[in-house]
Amino acid sequence: MVRQTFSTYCALCISRCGCLATVEDGKLVRVSADHDHPTGRAICVKAKTAPQLVTHPDRLTRPLLRTRPKGDPDPGWRPIDWNEALSLAGERLRAAGPESTAFAVTTPSGTAVADSFDWILRLVHIWGSPNLVFATENCNWHRDFSPSLTWGRSFGMPDYARTKTILLWGSNPAATWLAHAERIRAAQRRGANLIVVDPRRSGLASHADIWLAVKPGSDAALALGLIHLMLTKGGVDLDFLRLHSDAFSPCPDGECSVLERLTEHAAQWPPGRVASVTGVSEELLYRTATMIAEAKPVSLYTWAGTCQQQQATVTARCISLFYALTGSLGQPGGNRWFAKPRLNDIAAFDQVAPHLRDRTLGIKERPLGPPSRGWITTRDLFRTIVSEQPYPIRALVAFGGNFIVSKPATQYAEAALAKLDFFIQSELFETPSARWADLLLPAASCWERQGLQAGFFVDEAAEAHVQLRRALVRPPGDARSDTAIVFDLARVLGLSEDFFNGDQEAGLAHILAPSGLSVEALRSHERGLTATNLDVKGQLPVITLWSKALARLGEDALPIWEPPASPPEFPFLLTSGKTVPYCHSQFHQIETLRKLEPEPVAELAPDVAAARKVRPGDTIVIRTAVGEVYFRATINSGLSAGTIWAHYGWWRADQNINYNAVMDGECFDVVSGSNALRGIACDLTKRELLAT
Repeated sequence: MVRQTFSTYCALCISRCGCLATVEDGKLVRVSADHDHPTGRAICVKAKTAPQLVTHPDRLTRPLLRTRPKGDPDPGWRPIDWNEALSLAGERLRAAGPESTAFAVTTPSGTAVADSFDWILRLVHIWGSPNLVFATENCNWHRDFSPSLTWGRSFGMPDYARTKTILLWGSNPAATWLAHAERIRAAQRRGANLIVVDPRRSGLASHADIWLAVKPGSDAALALGLIHLMLTKGGVDLDFLRLHSDAFSPCPDGECSVLERLTEHAAQWPPGRVASVTGVSEELLYRTATMIAEAKPVSLYTWAGTCQQQQATVTARCISLFYALTGSLGQPGGNRWFAKPRLNDIAAFDQVAPHLRDRTLGIKERPLGPPSRGWITTRDLFRTIVSEQPYPIRALVAFGGNFIVSKPATQYAEAALAKLDFFIQSELFETPSARWADLLLPAASCWERQGLQAGFFVDEAAEAHVQLRRALVRPPGDARSDTAIVFDLARVLGLSEDFFNGDQEAGLAHILAPSGLSVEALRSHERGLTATNLDVKGQLPVITLWSKALARLGEDALPIWEPPASPPEFPFLLTSGKTVPYCHSQFHQIETLRKLEPEPVAELAPDVAAARKVRPGDTIVIRTAVGEVYFRATINSGLSAGTIWAHYGWWRADQNINYNAVMDGECFDVVSGSNALRGIACDLTKRELLAT
């Protein structure tokens, strides 16, 4: 028996946890934490079950060609070789043409597609397609891009090592990013405060100094209320605002300064009103404002919880304005933009012709949203396929995405997938989305392919770290990495010259050239190296409390939030969040994970359970204006009143267990297109009562 242990990093989700992988006789047998890695102090159960993933009997191992009509329960898959698959792909994609070919990619993905993301972007841009479905509007847009409406760049990275108060808003790193959770707990041990805004008390919320159990979807009201308290009770860093913002500039009407107008604006949200709308008591509001005023600098981390709302841009703006008032942005202990390794950009975004970007679906409706980068929603894609307006979309190439389960319901979905002339999907397993494909390609998992990670997203040292992950084991059958598939498609589309003539090693060397690191050096240091050439740390940009960009679109320059309607037939609020065993709709096939979480569960606040006489273990039906979905009920006293918190990402052909199937795909943020997936009006009934 030959046993080897390698230092690597897990790419099953975006957190990139450092780990040690043990291989015996060419088989992956164990994955454990690598404590010497910047993100290796803990790994989740998904990584630990990697040996089950790589050997799973349902893995795709050969390209499969559909032989039956779309919509048939049995696609009639016929195994073919790669030469036939790629020849067919090139022929059909060239027939459709670049403008009528859309692409789709989901990160994170079990296929480790994040390692290939820039190569996919390069293929999209150089081929000349204006449209890529990327779930950014429901994931990272309001963390990475919406803050640019206030200060020209992302939220940055919390400086946990120096902060005095950590504010987690709509993010639970204990379930999604263990390296952040570990650093937050370390900061607490040295005396930092922790404030958590979340409808559900779990993970780090259980260890918080203050837990704000906000009603799902009311985060903007909470932020406006905190802005009001800071402006009226103290806590605003006026010197910081004078130096770095437009706070003391006159409003366009010239009647007062921007800060005075913001003060008037926030005065509409006194503590009493905020408490009635958000469910957060006045006492907790005052405690939070006092803690933030007295314990600076403040670091802020937010993610999907504030993104998946109908008024997501307003929410992001409210949180950004609140954070700007603390004076912590860009300061030691606040949110900073750490220097990253210099790399050559291969995404080729700048090679997209301006007229092509003008053809991106949704660009006229949402010019400040994801379409500005060529990223479109499935709703816009499906509607265009069906209507052929503003132009026909005939082909779709998807990498690792399962939008049937992970995106909200839309009236166009099945009709659009049935109408496509040609649909290619790369995946680890057959999924509900893959069953509509004409050509299904077997992808390698992260343990079976090489990957490059430059920057590990948790602190200054980790951001300068570069690691080249080796392929630990062979992929099953003829499976290939997504990068290899991209290079293959580039070849059959006549784009080889733009892809280093098919030489992936040359492409890798090109990416690394400015970093001061070579491929050979990284291969000889499997745990990674610190880049010697880093980009320049940017100066703090001007903070624009008054958004001229939004005003030019006819939107509010200062954010105005309107409470959503509360139909009497739907008295409760439905929301969701990530759990540890699964990543979106992925890994439900893994036996160990399935034992941990064998079925979709809905947690009910005690008042909800009492109102509908539900006991733990009951099967319930949750109804929204769109449809109904089944769950097993539990009761959780750590939920905001009137709230139901449910699992998502589940599917079965014979049961309604898909959370997203009861989300309205036509209900979304006007600026970004972010879908309303949280704070959804609903009701519930015990299932046995419906049967009678």
